[in-house]
Amino acid sequence: MASTVLASLTVPWISTAHRMDVLRCADPPEGYIVTTAFVLALDGLGRTLLTRVDRPGRGWEVPGGHLDPGETPVGAAARELAEEAGLRVAAERLTLFGGQRITLLDMPPADYRYPRRTFQAFFTVRLPDPGVPTRPDPGSECDAAEWVEPAEVAARCPGAAWQALHAALLG
Repeated sequence: MASTVLASLTVPWISTAHRMDVLRCADPPEGYIVTTAFVLALDGLGRTLLTRVDRPGRGWEVPGGHLDPGETPVGAAARELAEEAGLRVAAERLTLFGGQRITLLDMPPADYRYPRRTFQAFFTVRLPDPGVPTRPDPGSECDAAEWVEPAEVAARCPGAAWQALHAALLG
């Protein structure tokens, strides 16, 4: 499958000139390094699993985070899903759905820790039954996890760059 650009935008958490393309794709874009992995988990009722990050300026999000050294993107997605939401799913059940392709247009600041061309991978998993109550692992940066209806996802995560991916997933 060729990639499809669902949205192009800039985000306030990248301080240098950049472009973020939200892509629907089956493979990471060539020439981009996967730095983070997220999971859009849907249950049998069509609800999405969200987690609340317990840090100033954060809030409700989809589970995900940085790859550990030597970790695969799908492995990181499964690990983050378990840590942040308490949902344990075998990595083989996760499917790459798309992601956020970030291209820096200027030289990054000295303290910028990512390559100039990165990809934030978004995986999906669909559970056949209603999602059971979940709880983040102790020590996680998250303090809550909930299954929420599609309209509630938009209300809890306003302005999230991945909203276009979520909408495409719901069809």
